[in-house]
Amino acid sequence: MTYDAIDHLKDFEYAEREAAFLYMVAVHSGYFLRRQFNQFVARERGAIATHFLRHAACLGHIEEMPCADGRIIYHLANKQIYAMAGNAGSQGRRIKSSREILRRLIALDYVMKHLAHEHFIESSDERIQFFSQLKIPSAVIEGTEAFGRIAPISLSTESEEPIMRLAFLDEGQRSTAMFARFLRTHEALLRALPRAEVAYVSVTPLLFSAAQHVFERHMPLKNSTHSACPLGVEHLVSWLDVRYRFREEGCSITPEEHRLLQEGECIYHAPVHVGLVASWSNGAMNAEKVRKLFGEAQHRVSFVTELIDANYPRSIDQGAGYAPGYGDAEKCLFNNNIEDEALEKTCH
Repeated sequence: MTYDAIDHLKDFEYAEREAAFLYMVAVHSGYFLRRQFNQFVARERGAIATHFLRHAACLGHIEEMPCADGRIIYHLANKQIYAMAGNAGSQGRRIKSSREILRRLIALDYVMKHLAHEHFIESSDERIQFFSQLKIPSAVIEGTEAFGRIAPISLSTESEEPIMRLAFLDEGQRSTAMFARFLRTHEALLRALPRAEVAYVSVTPLLFSAAQHVFERHMPLKNSTHSACPLGVEHLVSWLDVRYRFREEGCSITPEEHRLLQEGECIYHAPVHVGLVASWSNGAMNAEKVRKLFGEAQHRVSFVTELIDANYPRSIDQGAGYAPGYGDAEKCLFNNNIEDEALEKTCH
């Protein structure tokens, strides 16, 4: 956090923790819930939140957005606050669709959850400086800059070698099409980084397994690969195991394993694979031996899932004059459902 900005916010008679919270909302979300403020200041409920909300509303810094279930979302709509936080051009001060607001509320919970042990790259200048130090090509930096405020970027502070973490926030997607688009958008950046981690963040684990499959299809990034396993040795091992259980033992397999089986049959048909299948069937080959044979590849880019266990308002009361808007980056990543459905078909 930029403490100069927090000091400027304190000039409005906010307490330090209140100013820090407003700064975080201005940088990462634009929207917040009362429980999120209480969590940040380590209070369950009471007069502190009431005083903060009344004070911010009287100053014209926040606006209330009533929801269909009687709850309230608070919108940080004051341009001056965003400017103080170094985010004057933020799209957060504009009214968004219900889904986009939910995604931003999830982003705030995600940032607060990781704030103690990760450094978030908050400003455009900081992102450019960080990527430049890693000798990322300028064209790659320019191509991803527009999405910096949509996908939270952080650095782990718990390991000797910093790992960049890029988060995809699922606010309730029906498929993994958006995630596939997200990976393609950031592919050049991820391939240029020495080490990175993609986090699939959601309020439900429903698509975690499918997202893992999409990641493995789009990001077969290894330090070393073998021509016999272009998607990595683990993919080959999984295919051999699923094939044996389904083709030879007659076991039932999951839809995801069936997709893996079909995918592998399109890839693994060289003589070396025929030999592996025969050796696996007669017990002469197993996972450990396959890894040793081809050399276990190490991921430069890894994948993790993260469940946000939180409660959010069901929907926003879209009254008269409601006009949700998207920035160009949001339109590119989160609009066009027809294209997304077509994209999803290509991912399976």
